[in-house]
Amino acid sequence: MAVNGRTIKEQESFTHPREAGDNAKKNMASKENNTTSPKTGTRKYLELFEKYLVEAEELYKKGYLPQSGEKYWGATAALLNAIAEKRKWPHYSHRDYADIVEKLSEQLKEPLGPLFANTERLHANYYRNFLSPLNFEAHRQQTLKLIGKLRTLLTQEQEAPQ
Repeated sequence: MAVNGRTIKEQESFTHPREAGDNAKKNMASKENNTTSPKTGTRKYLELFEKYLVEAEELYKKGYLPQSGEKYWGATAALLNAIAEKRKWPHYSHRDYADIVEKLSEQLKEPLGPLFANTERLHANYYRNFLSPLNFEAHRQQTLKLIGKLRTLLTQEQEAPQ
């Protein structure tokens, strides 16, 4: 039996990005007693990003659109967390993510909000499964565009002389 596009077995093994992200934040805080350096925190978020992106692509290829959309959301959130961690910005809520996107838009002189809105739509689709495959693909493409811009920003910052 399939529920929300997944079999019972797949549902049991599905780790929601929010749970994994929350666990990563808790683990970083408890293990290191809030002394995590921005570099260490950034690295952990980048590892989560890679994990979620791979999972998103695998689920997408299988046709599990709601689940893959949620993983794309998780991948994007992990990148935003990495950027915010490095800059010591808050990154614990949807509001924080919106603020990060606004700050980055100003910094880059490029509106990232519309791209982020597409990612939020994929996130919402996980709960209600309302997107047609055609519209899912459009939101996915815009999300991948945002991911590319965020990755480029992080790469440029890592390569810049300190």
